[in-house]
Amino acid sequence: MLACPWSTNQLKSLSRHIRDGTAPPPHLPAYSDVMLWYNDVAASVQQDINKLDWTPLLGERAFEVSSRPKTIDTLRQKLQRDPGTPLPSVQDVAGVRFEAEMSLDEQDAVALAIAGLYDHDPSCIKDLRATPHSGYRAVHVWLRLPVRVEVQVRTHMQSAWANAYEAAADVIGRDIRYGTMPNDELQRGIVEALQSISLHTISASEEARNARERELLRMRENAGAATPVFDEQLRVRLEAEAASHRDAELKLREDLRAIHDQFRAIRGKV
Repeated sequence: MLACPWSTNQLKSLSRHIRDGTAPPPHLPAYSDVMLWYNDVAASVQQDINKLDWTPLLGERAFEVSSRPKTIDTLRQKLQRDPGTPLPSVQDVAGVRFEAEMSLDEQDAVALAIAGLYDHDPSCIKDLRATPHSGYRAVHVWLRLPVRVEVQVRTHMQSAWANAYEAAADVIGRDIRYGTMPNDELQRGIVEALQSISLHTISASEEARNARERELLRMRENAGAATPVFDEQLRVRLEAEAASHRDAELKLREDLRAIHDQFRAIRGKV
């Protein structure tokens, strides 16, 4: 991967102009050029992740890897919220997202594989399921390459919720993504309900699925051994629960997609 074409001081100076909304002097790079380069870095990471063989972890299940740089408006808001963190220290200017149907254990394994791909130790992995941010749950991998790159590893459920909440934030106010609740009672109720879906409904569903997957894995590993009758009965029950769980998950994802579309429609009218 190519070295960054600008010095840290140049990027720090540029970040001040982005934060303050002023035009940078000629000796500094243009924001558009910097974002194009960040985009190239994110795209390179995306390609690296796509090339990995995910079959041992995910079997034949499909996965999606996408990349994107921050928009200048989003970056300016971030720099204004935290003026002590200049552009080179912003973790997610270059962002990559990995999404798949997976258990919590598989999500951990995916994050570890991505960290290992770049010879990073597990300390670069940030578990936002254990410490959710305004309801947001995922696992992030913070890579230190020529610039910082954040890889978001999400289950389908986590991603469906994040998309719906992001759409709500575009209408209610983006500060709800950072812990600020709206003053309007109706809007506050909507935000609290959305956060509860993530923190309680989705979290409990994923924990239950993870426990079933662990038990079914144990049974598969012990398939050649003599097992008592109740083990077979447990296996049948767990597989039935898993099928029911998939149906419930699909319904919740459809509901979240409908919420997302409703807020997008409202946003279009504003």
